[in-house]
Amino acid sequence: MSPPKFSVVIPTCHRNDLLARCLESLRPGQELAESNSYEVIVTDDARELTAEAMIRVQFPWARWVQGPSRGPAANRNNGVRHATGEWICFIDDDCIASKEWIAAFHNASIDESIDLMEGQTRIPDKTDNPFEHAVFNRKGGTYWSCNLAIRRERFLALGGFDEDFLEAASEDMEFAHRFHAHHFQSKFYPEALVYHPVRPIGWRGIWKRLFQVRWTALYHYKVDDSLHLSDSSMRNILYAFKDMILDQLRLTWRDIQRWNSSYWKSRLFWFLLRWVSFPIILPYYLYWVYRYHGQLNAKRRGEETKAPAAPHAPSF
Repeated sequence: MSPPKFSVVIPTCHRNDLLARCLESLRPGQELAESNSYEVIVTDDARELTAEAMIRVQFPWARWVQGPSRGPAANRNNGVRHATGEWICFIDDDCIASKEWIAAFHNASIDESIDLMEGQTRIPDKTDNPFEHAVFNRKGGTYWSCNLAIRRERFLALGGFDEDFLEAASEDMEFAHRFHAHHFQSKFYPEALVYHPVRPIGWRGIWKRLFQVRWTALYHYKVDDSLHLSDSSMRNILYAFKDMILDQLRLTWRDIQRWNSSYWKSRLFWFLLRWVSFPIILPYYLYWVYRYHGQLNAKRRGEETKAPAAPHAPSF
């Protein structure tokens, strides 16, 4: 039997209810694409392996694999290791694929000049509530990993997602940066539609989002954007201090310009919370600028003294 053209990779961790909803949308017969044109791989980072039993009983056409428990970037890479398709399609476990999703990618894949296909992500139930979370992508250019398809050979050439990112924050941006640095070609296909329903997050989720700023520091080091490993840690701390203040002012000005938005309650909430939390978030960010400077330089020195390995690349 020839391998399927598409391998759908779903990273998950302790979210069986959301995962079941996602898998239901990908069930053969539910998707317009031929069932033999795609496979579904669930890579599970959970410590309690409850998803395996659920998939075996309810979704036997999907394949469950044990994840590495090192965050979503490593989990996606793990799913790709088990994939056999020419194209890798990424969707998150809290998303719902439209019935046209795989068929739209299939139709678009006839363009041999395209290396990556970015689909449209909509929020079907968005409300003006800051305690709900979802992402959307209506025009492309965001490269959210919840709706992305890339040629397997290109993914492997790039070394996959950078596994230094241990949370779902900035790892897809860093991957997109490497993708464009290699001059690969991408295109946005709005007909490849995925829905991202809102999830309640509560105060714990709010604070978690604020403190994910640590991964922004790692991102800037990785792309050599504003923080440079070759510079002194003090130089980078001073630069980051100035940059954080300027970013805060830019975000404030943007919020003022968009104040007539229909989601003014959420905007006002985040506007006030960013300023109230800024005296805490700023030193926290600077701490990680300093810490990553030491960690990444030590890692680089270690790689220079032994057999060279791609800094971003897991072994596939």
